[in-house]
Amino acid sequence: MKTFSTFLALLMIFSAAAASDCELRDIYRVENDVINVDDKGDCCWTNFAMTNGTKVHILNLILTPDADYAMMEVTLADPSILIITCPNTNGKSASKNIMLIQQQSSMAPDAQGSELVSWATAQFGGVSSFTTINNPSNISFIETKETPSVSICELKPESAKTMKSLRFISENKGVKSCRFEESEDEVHIIHIPGHLGSRNVFVDVDPAFVKLILRGPNGTVWTINSNNVSFKSNNVISLNGMTVTRLSDLSDDDDELRNQALHYFRSKSIKSYTKIYLKGPIIQVKILKKKTSEVTERSKPTEAPTSPTWMKLFTSPDYSVQLDSSTKVPTNKRLYAQVWSLLHGNVDLNIKVTSCYVHSKGLQPLERSVSLKQEPCLACYNNTRFSFLLDTLQDLPTNNWELRCNVTHCMKSTAVVSCAQPELVTENVQVVPSLVPSTPNQCVDFSLQSVLGIAFGGFLIGVLLIGALWFIKIRTGYPGSLGFGLSETFFSGCPCGLTKHHAVPTNPSPSENSSANGSMSSTQSTPSSSMA
Repeated sequence: MKTFSTFLALLMIFSAAAASDCELRDIYRVENDVINVDDKGDCCWTNFAMTNGTKVHILNLILTPDADYAMMEVTLADPSILIITCPNTNGKSASKNIMLIQQQSSMAPDAQGSELVSWATAQFGGVSSFTTINNPSNISFIETKETPSVSICELKPESAKTMKSLRFISENKGVKSCRFEESEDEVHIIHIPGHLGSRNVFVDVDPAFVKLILRGPNGTVWTINSNNVSFKSNNVISLNGMTVTRLSDLSDDDDELRNQALHYFRSKSIKSYTKIYLKGPIIQVKILKKKTSEVTERSKPTEAPTSPTWMKLFTSPDYSVQLDSSTKVPTNKRLYAQVWSLLHGNVDLNIKVTSCYVHSKGLQPLERSVSLKQEPCLACYNNTRFSFLLDTLQDLPTNNWELRCNVTHCMKSTAVVSCAQPELVTENVQVVPSLVPSTPNQCVDFSLQSVLGIAFGGFLIGVLLIGALWFIKIRTGYPGSLGFGLSETFFSGCPCGLTKHHAVPTNPSPSENSSANGSMSSTQSTPSSSMA
C-alpha cells in the first residue's frame, strides 16, 4: 500500500509539472499556426469631408490594465480633425498637424459610441471614420481618392483590420498563449480572467475532434462554430443552434485550470493555453488546423467525418452486418439504420429522425418518401436507430439512390427544450425491384379447343339423353311421353307400327255400339290382361 501511494504521488507530481510547464507569451495580432485571437469593436467609415477637405476621425482606444500611460504616433495623409476617446488614460500627440481633442477638453462631451458620433456630426457636419483599437502604438491614416459625400456613420461590430482608411500597429499584450507542438491531444484552453467583465466570444474550430476548456467571467457567452468538438465551460454555450446552460465549476487559476482539463478529458498533455485580456465586447478566436506535408496527406488512410452527425446502414436486425456499398438491395428487403452524433462536451442529446426520402442519382432526378419504423436501443448514447423498406421504388428499374434523412438534436432537459436546426445526413444505396411471385388466376381461361370440347360434350350428352328417352318410349309404348302424339306415322318396332288409324264415326250403329261397349267393358275390367 505504501508503494502504491508513493507511485500515485509521483504520478501526480509529474502530471502537475507537465501542466505547469507553460510559458505564456504575447501573441495578440501575431500570426501563428495554432490559434489566432482578434477583437471586434464599434467601427464605421464614410466618404465625408468638410468643404475645405478636412476629414473627421474618431479613435476609440481600449487599453489593457498594465497600460496606465499610453503613447502612440499618429500619421495623417489628409488635413483632419482627430477625436480620441479613452477613459482614465493620458495621451500625448507626437505629430504637429493633428488637432487633439481630449475628453477633459470643453469641446468634447463625456460620451461614447453613437453619442460621440452624433456630437461630432452636429459639430463638424459628419464623421469620416470611427475606429476601436486595442493597445495601438502607431496609427497611419492613408489617403483615399473617393468623392466626398454626406452619409451617416453607423456603428457596427468590426475588426479594426478591415478599416479602409487606416493602418495601425498594436502591442501584443492583449493575448498571451503557450502551445505544445508535440502534444497528440487537441486539448485547447481559452481563459478570460473573471475580473474583466462579460463579453461575447466566437470560437471557430478547423481541426476535427477538438476538446475545449472555455473559462470566462460570469455572463460571458461562447458561440462555437465547429463540426466535431467536445467542451466544458462555466458559461453559456451556443453550439449549432442549441443553447447549453449546463455549467461546470472551473478554476480561475492557471495551474488548476490546466489540471482540470487533463483530468476531464483524460489526456496526458494540452495543445495550447490562451489567456485573453482584451476589453472589447466581441472577441474572435480561431483554432487552426495543423498544416501537413504532401507525403503525410497521401499516407493518411481515411479522413475524419466532415459532419458531427453521420449514418450507417445495416442488413441485420442486431446491427452486426453493415451494408456494403456494392450490394444491391431488393425493394422488399428491410434495412436498418443508425445515426450517430459526436459527443458535445457533457451534453446529453436526444436525436430524432423526423423524415427520410430517397433521391435518384441519375440524369433525371426523382424523389420518393420512405416510411420509418423506430427500433429500440437501450444502450444508445447520442445516437438512434430505425428501419425502413424501399417498396416505393418497386415500379422503378435498378438504380443508385441517395438516402436523405432529416435529423434533429435536442437537449434532454425538463426545464427548457432547446433544439438545433434539422440536419441532413445521407447514405448511398443500390436498389433493385424485388421478384414478386405470381398469384393464381381466379378466372378460368377458355381457349378455342376448350370451347369446342365443351360443345362436343354437350352434343354427346344431348344424343345420350334423346336415346334414353327413346328407349323409355319403346319400353312403355306411350308415344305421348316424347310428344309424338300428333304424328300420323310411327317408326317400325312400335306396337302400333304401320297401323293406320281411321276416323271414328260420330253416330255408330247399334251393333257396333254394343260390341264396342262389350269390348270396352271387358277391357276396363281386366286392364292388366289387355296390357299384356
